[in-house]
Order: sequence, then structure tokens, then C-alpha cells
Amino acid sequence: MLQFIPVFDGNTIAVRASGQITLEDYQQFLPQLETQIKRLGKISLLFEFDNFSGWDLDAAIDDIKFGMKHLSDFERIAMVGDKSWEHWMALIAKPFLISSEVRYFNRENLQQAWDWLREKQEFEKAVEQLQPYQNIVVAVDFSLYSKHACKRAIELANYYQASLTLLNVVPEVLAYTLYGDPVGYNVVDLDIIKDQNKKGIDAAQFQMKAFVKDLDTDFPIETKVICGEINYGVVSFLEAQHVDLAIFGAKKKKGINKLLGSVPHYVQNHSRCEILIVPVQEPVL
Repeated sequence: MLQFIPVFDGNTIAVRASGQITLEDYQQFLPQLETQIKRLGKISLLFEFDNFSGWDLDAAIDDIKFGMKHLSDFERIAMVGDKSWEHWMALIAKPFLISSEVRYFNRENLQQAWDWLREKQEFEKAVEQLQPYQNIVVAVDFSLYSKHACKRAIELANYYQASLTLLNVVPEVLAYTLYGDPVGYNVVDLDIIKDQNKKGIDAAQFQMKAFVKDLDTDFPIETKVICGEINYGVVSFLEAQHVDLAIFGAKKKKGINKLLGSVPHYVQNHSRCEILIVPVQEPVL
């Protein structure tokens, strides 16, 4: 027996198969499925096996004919069952559904099957429903590149009426052995290390005040100086502050900016916020 499961998700169709599927079942079901395909275009399909025992020969032939006719009409197919042969059936179907993604899920993972089918739709909705920036952060090192990035950030923050924060991460001074492990308390005076880190933060805060003054803007700007490993420090701050957009200044290279191994590259791969690189073209001498 084949039954449609009511779905209210865009181009997704859900079907439950139970018992043995006969030719009569297919002759009743396939015209309805074709109507849905014509109405929705390319579809995603959840095929749920419930005490399923297979097809009779005529139904299997009809199934193959239908599949060959609609090879390009399926976007994703999630097969949900509890038998090993049902899993193998999903694997066998993959090569014949070249333009479709096919994945098998055990019955206890039904929610994962739905999440996988809805994944692209959720992404498309997110793209269509872009929210205005609310919290913008510029990672600064007080260079001219950072100043250029800050000017762009002020424009964006003013346009979106977003908050703007300038962040500087001071590299933390640590005592390490030759092998990279922190040394023991009895080897180094930790007060010296603590004092060096405090001096670094104080110096950065002094630079930050001068840097903000030099921007010469009436737009309200928050500043933050933290101490730590730069890459992780930036990502940690962005996540904690629920930042929408992180901005970096950069030297413009010939061709594509060489970001591999840079702080922006690390942040792009480890943070959920958007990243904007503001390059500066240096004069050619």
C-alpha cells in the first residue's frame, strides 16, 4: 500500500509504503505523484517504509519505468526504514538518480531525514530573508589598513543603525618549554608574565584611544582590548557578542587576496558571522 503523508514544506512530498506493493497500488499512486511533480517542479521525497515487504513483479517494472522517466525531477530522496535490504536498495538507486541526492535513514533517525530534506529550503529562506546588521565588529591592529576598514564599517553601521565595536587582541605572553608545553611554576616567575601581559593591554588601550580619535567621527564607537591567541580570541569575542558582521582591513595583492593562513581566513572558517575584507591598493613605485 502507498499513502501520501500530508506535508506543508514547499516542494517536499512524503510517502509511506507498507506491506507488499502491487501493480494496482502503483496505478493509483503514480498519476497523483506525477501531478504533484508538474505542480511543484523538482521535488524532494521522503519515502518511509513501514512493515514493507517489497513489490510484486509488475509493480517493480512500473517503478523502474517511472524512475527512468523522472530521473531529473528529484532533488533529494530520503529513504527511511528498519531493514538492511532497504538500506541496500537506497545504495543501488543512487547511480540511476544522477541529478538527485539519495540517503538512507533508520526509523529512529526520522527527524534527521526531515532535517536533511529541509536543509536546502531553510538555506534558501535564510538567503531570501536577510536581516539588517545589528552588531558590527572591526578587528584592528592600528595600521592604515585597519583605519581604512573602520571608515567602511562606520558607513555600514550608520546605514543599518548598528552598534560598532573595534577589537584588538594583544598576543598573550606565555612561558613555554622547547617542546611547546607550559613550564611549571617553579621554573619561571609568573608575576613577570602577568606584568608583561598587563603592560601589553595598557599599551594597546592607549593606542586604541588615539586610533579612535584619529578616525574623527561622531558615530558612537565601543572599543575592546583583550589578551590571548589572536585567531581564537577574535572568534571567541564574535561568538560571545553575537556579531553579525566582522570587518578586516587588508593589503590588496595582485589577483585574489592571499587570505590563506590569515586571521580573516581563520575567522571565516570558525565563526558564524559574515566576513568583510576591505582591501587597500598600495601605490606602485
